[in-house]
Amino acid sequence: MTLTRDIDLCRECLKFESQERINPLEKPYVKYKVEERWQLKPVEVLFVAESPPWNGKQRYFYNQDVDEQRTNLRKEVLEHLRLNSLDEFKGKGFALIDAIKCRLNKRQKNNVPLKVLEVCSARFLRREISELDPRVIFVLGDSAKHALQQLPEFQDLQHHKVTDGYDKMLSGYRVILCVYPGGQTRQHKSRIRLTFSKVGGKI
Repeated sequence: MTLTRDIDLCRECLKFESQERINPLEKPYVKYKVEERWQLKPVEVLFVAESPPWNGKQRYFYNQDVDEQRTNLRKEVLEHLRLNSLDEFKGKGFALIDAIKCRLNKRQKNNVPLKVLEVCSARFLRREISELDPRVIFVLGDSAKHALQQLPEFQDLQHHKVTDGYDKMLSGYRVILCVYPGGQTRQHKSRIRLTFSKVGGKI
C-alpha cells in the first residue's frame, strides 16, 4: 500500500509546527489500515473531514473498538445515512478520509493551521481523490472545504460557504458542501439532514 506507506513516513509538518500542536508519529489512517480494510475502489461517495481527534488516543472514525455514547463523527454520519455499522457504510460504496492525516491539537489554538492544510492537500488529498475516483465528494465542514479548495481544480469553493447548499460538478466530480455534523452545529441539524439526503440519508 504505497499511499499508506507515504503517509506513515511523512514528517513535513514538523518543519513549521511543534509536536505539541500536531502529532506526526501516530496516524490513525495507518494504524487502522484504512486503505486496506475500508476502501472499495472506486468509491461512490467520498466524505472529507478535517483531521483525527486529538483528545483520546483511540478515538477515530474507523476504530470500532471505541463505542462512545457521546456525539462523534462516526455516530453522526451513520445516523444521518440511516446505517448501523461501518461495514454497511463501506458496503454502500462510502469512504471517509481526513484532509489532515495527523492528530491535531486544537485545545489552545482552535484554528486549523493553513500551512498544514496546504501541505496535506498537496501531498495526499489530490492523490486520494484520484485513486478512489469517487462519483461524489461530500465535504464535512469549513476546514475540509479549505483543504479541498487548495487544489486548483476545486478553487471555486473559495467563493462559497458550507451553509450555501453548494452542490456542483467540478473537474468531473459532484462536490457537495455540508455543515460539520456535531454538537456545536445543532442549530443546522435540518440543513445537515437535507444535505445528507442527497447521498442516501432521509429527511
